[in-house]
Amino acid sequence: MEKQTINVPGVEGFAQPRTRRDFFKTLAVAGAAGVAGAGLFTSKKASAQIGGTQEGDAGILNFALTLENLEADFYTRAVSSGVLSGAALGVVTKLRDTEIAHVEFLTAALQGAGATPAPSPTFTFPPDSLASQSGVLQLASVLEPTGVGAYLGAGPMIQNPVFLEAAGTIAGVEGDHVVAIRNLLGFVPPTTTPFPEALTKDQVLAAIAPFLGMGSMPATGGPGAE
Repeated sequence: MEKQTINVPGVEGFAQPRTRRDFFKTLAVAGAAGVAGAGLFTSKKASAQIGGTQEGDAGILNFALTLENLEADFYTRAVSSGVLSGAALGVVTKLRDTEIAHVEFLTAALQGAGATPAPSPTFTFPPDSLASQSGVLQLASVLEPTGVGAYLGAGPMIQNPVFLEAAGTIAGVEGDHVVAIRNLLGFVPPTTTPFPEALTKDQVLAAIAPFLGMGSMPATGGPGAE
């Protein structure tokens, strides 16, 4: 039987392709934390916020689509804000293009599976996050780890092996985004943890709630903060 493969956008810009074996190793390390997130993509609260009510792989991809829409929206506004320059402008422009490509990819994957892609919510970002280069990078440093953690938390529930491989590769690209942002913020080394954290349902919802009008912006800090 011919092996199905899937070409995930963004890999060539930030990371080398992850093999399925590499992704399973990462999930094995995530262990119970990943399993603890099993309710993430089928909770009523999450479905109400992201406009999706489908379960299984379709529900997982729809939640991932919402997170990618969130990042694509923020980076699009950041690039257009005029506050970025130099290396930061180049990196954030690349992040914008990659997240838009991920949105298009997940939308096509859902449609190809006969599922309905969830419409993008209307996101709200704190004015300070788009008022300075530091503000952009600080909020990006919140968004990117959330995306990585969400993919790791969802991985053990994905049944379709093609979707699983795609999710693993996207998680790897998002991980490289984390490093790129932390480099710009001046963290040395850019990461001190050997493995990213797989996030639970409540952790992901708490992180994205402020951008859906459900709470305040998460606190940030570290080098580069103003």
